[in-house]
Amino acid sequence: MTLMDLIAQWVSAPEDLDLNRISTKYDPTQYHYLLEIIRYWNQLNFITQKTLRSLPKDIISPNIRIEEYIYIVYRYFWEGAKFFAIIKEIQKKDKKRDHEPLPKFFEKLTTFNWEIALRNKSEKEKTSIKYAIPSFIVDTLLPIMGYTNIARNIKAMDERARKGIFYFRVNSRSIPKSRLHDQTKVIGEEFRRIGVETTPDEDFPTILKANVKHKSIILSSTIFRENEMIIQDKASYSAVQLLDPQPDDIICDLCAAPGIKTSLIAHQTENSAYIVAGDFHQNRTIEMTSLLNSFSVTNTRTIQYDGIHPPLPKNSFDRILLDAPCTGSGTFTSNPVLKWRQNQQFLKRHIFLQESLLKSALSLLKVGGILVYSTCSLYPEEGEYQIKKIENLPLDFPEPPQWLPESYPINDSSISGSGRFSPADHNTIGFFVSKMVKKK
Repeated sequence: MTLMDLIAQWVSAPEDLDLNRISTKYDPTQYHYLLEIIRYWNQLNFITQKTLRSLPKDIISPNIRIEEYIYIVYRYFWEGAKFFAIIKEIQKKDKKRDHEPLPKFFEKLTTFNWEIALRNKSEKEKTSIKYAIPSFIVDTLLPIMGYTNIARNIKAMDERARKGIFYFRVNSRSIPKSRLHDQTKVIGEEFRRIGVETTPDEDFPTILKANVKHKSIILSSTIFRENEMIIQDKASYSAVQLLDPQPDDIICDLCAAPGIKTSLIAHQTENSAYIVAGDFHQNRTIEMTSLLNSFSVTNTRTIQYDGIHPPLPKNSFDRILLDAPCTGSGTFTSNPVLKWRQNQQFLKRHIFLQESLLKSALSLLKVGGILVYSTCSLYPEEGEYQIKKIENLPLDFPEPPQWLPESYPINDSSISGSGRFSPADHNTIGFFVSKMVKKK
């Protein structure tokens, strides 16, 4: 399949597009273009359709596929490519067909004006089109953050994908906690020698951050290939810091795949705690087992189970991490396909699942035990509102540490024991996290 075929598949049947398969099968340039076209899909489609409607009908040829027009719009507006370079790329992919109408389309495209195009649109429509998000996202976030902050966060996610930062940590499989800072400096120095600048995070010095433009160098480095480092977002890392696992604990990572947080729990307890890590899907559980083995995790038992009814004894775990399945509305940087799956039904399905998993986690927790609940979501329905539902249960919500940003204010007050990272303010994925202690 060519790039045009992949775009055509996205246009006609987006649910059938498997990005994981495509990322390994197609060359990086094709994959990059596909990912970016998906990221800005409704914006690209809006510009394309607006331009086509302004052309005389006899100019528009049935031989030109819509994906070719969309490709031209992307290359021109997002990458500043010249028309002759773009048309050469298209003709190279399909020499037999007539591409004569394309110059007229491009000529009209150069006159496109956002102010005129959006003149009669509502504020919601303008936000949806201009920042390339479904109107459902605007409706859901509007009561919490308003139009300005919605735009800030979506722009931050998009910019982070192109020129922002990403985080990684040392794979501390055989390194005592006392030596982690030293090993982090060693890794930083090794990357500096191959031309990659890294800096320690201000809150977690054992996390390094680097510019995304260096990501391909890092991923092809010996350090990465030999599992000396693990890519993990700062927000995700924070959930394990809040859990604060101890060497003698019995710990459950209830929804553990792919196992990145599990490996951090294991390494922070120096492989001395007893950890149960489970997932609902068999293939994800198998992949997690393989990953944990490659990271030299030796104190974890992986199980495939239904987290709502796991085959585990009640009231038996000292600490439980519930990084619950969610809409992924905080992760559009790495997975723009998720943008276009956001709707009321998708959200409700996850809310119900999270409620059931929280109930299950609390039943497995010992009295005095610690539960950390987290989601990589921007929606309060998957974070603050879930905690509000269980505030009256016999639970304590400890004061959060200073490094944890405040949660969304609900009824003018933040949620006990909880915090939230946002792409615009913290250079992370959108992430909610909450810590609670079970009482009698």
